Amino acid sequence: MDRIKKLYKWGDMGEEDYRLEKEAIQKEMVGLAPKTRQADLSKLALFLANIGEAWRVASGEQRNKLARTLFQEIWIKDSQVVAVRPQPELQPFFALNYEEFVNKVMKKRPRWDSNPRSSA
Repeated sequence: MDRIKKLYKWGDMGEEDYRLEKEAIQKEMVGLAPKTRQADLSKLALFLANIGEAWRVASGEQRNKLARTLFQEIWIKDSQVVAVRPQPELQPFFALNYEEFVNKVMKKRPRWDSNPRSSA
């Protein structure tokens, strides 16, 4: 937006072109804004709360559809899931879950001496 303001100010762009460009940029910015509302988040939370049961009773094809609904990408190594990239609308739930997990693990793990000394 600043770039087209400067072009208009310096006379390199006419007023009509400036207004059209500005409107186009503003429309594009509205499209980029998060569209998730509280009601949407509540629906997603309910969906995620029951995901374990849905996975348990699902067929292989249904599990694949479910995985595609949850994740943009899944990384597998030696038949184990090693990383996932959630769908954008689900990202907040995964971020919260990860932070909770890290806090629990880091508080419960014993801290070993990083410079062990011999007992002699």
